[in-house]
Amino acid sequence: MRIGICENDRPVAEDIAARVEAFFTGHGYDCELGIWETAADFPAETRAFDLVLLDWRLPDGTGMEVAEALGRLPDKPVVIFISAYEEYVFQSFRVGTFRYLVKPIEEEALLEALNSFLAWYEHNVVIAIPTKDGELLARLDDVIYIESAQKHAIVRLRRTDYLPETSYEATRSLAEYTDEIQSPAFFRTHKRYYVNMRYIVSIEKNVANLANGERVEISRRRAADFNGAYNRYLRARIN
Repeated sequence: MRIGICENDRPVAEDIAARVEAFFTGHGYDCELGIWETAADFPAETRAFDLVLLDWRLPDGTGMEVAEALGRLPDKPVVIFISAYEEYVFQSFRVGTFRYLVKPIEEEALLEALNSFLAWYEHNVVIAIPTKDGELLARLDDVIYIESAQKHAIVRLRRTDYLPETSYEATRSLAEYTDEIQSPAFFRTHKRYYVNMRYIVSIEKNVANLANGERVEISRRRAADFNGAYNRYLRARIN
């Protein structure tokens, strides 16, 4: 998870960073997190972010100006404003702010914002499925598993209203998908399978039973790691 914090009070920024990092690591995400103290230093146009926490008042401008620059990017991040001033909340809506948190930020308010963002993020991340007939896009949340097919991969989806089929042969390898997809919901249960644990309904000795009625193998050498990852995934969903 790529996170930027732009806050002119360094101790406040470091406190927010620690809380945000603890949240995402607790949900199984690796964090790439940076702190900047001024609008001029914030790399709005040179670095990609998934989430930006942005102070409204900065020494050399306003967070609004930074948010406007972020909004012009083709892959614009989600912005959460943080401010000691409640009166700017309605102005922040002009740039599509996700949340507006008033300092000092209460833990309950921060957790609500981060949980809402994570639910949005996991539902809206997309992957490309290049096929011999052209490229398709699918929400990662709709992928049940990806299976190796020599140099290609079979992407198995739940039934959706935006794609006519539930299985597509992609002209890219399973290894490429495992490198791209960093979601803690996915695990390589076997050299042939990369599985979205959301769709596991039960586990037998060396097999995971999936919501679409299919079964995927869990290799013996990956079983212990899989059990640990699956338990962490379940705990994160409960919490």
